[in-house]
Amino acid sequence: MSRSFDKEYWNYAKLISGILRHGMPLPYVIELVQNLTLDDDSINTWKNGVVRGIKRYIPDGTKADGSTCPECGSNESLVYQDGCLTCNSCGYSKCS
Repeated sequence: MSRSFDKEYWNYAKLISGILRHGMPLPYVIELVQNLTLDDDSINTWKNGVVRGIKRYIPDGTKADGSTCPECGSNESLVYQDGCLTCNSCGYSKCS
């Protein structure tokens, strides 16, 4: 089946599968996927789809450590809610 897919996408999918099977916390998986780079710009669409899919499995209320709300500047109130980053202080929300 791997012959049916673009080699670069297939290798990234195997990498993501491996780190998920070994228990890497989902926020770190998302960060890793967002930082993947290829020569082909079309990977951005693929990356965004993978990130959106993984975010759906982060339990609601999980804090987004190291993130600051772009609206109110709070660095402790961003949490994941329904796969989106939501600020408990001002109500800001972003889904990617």
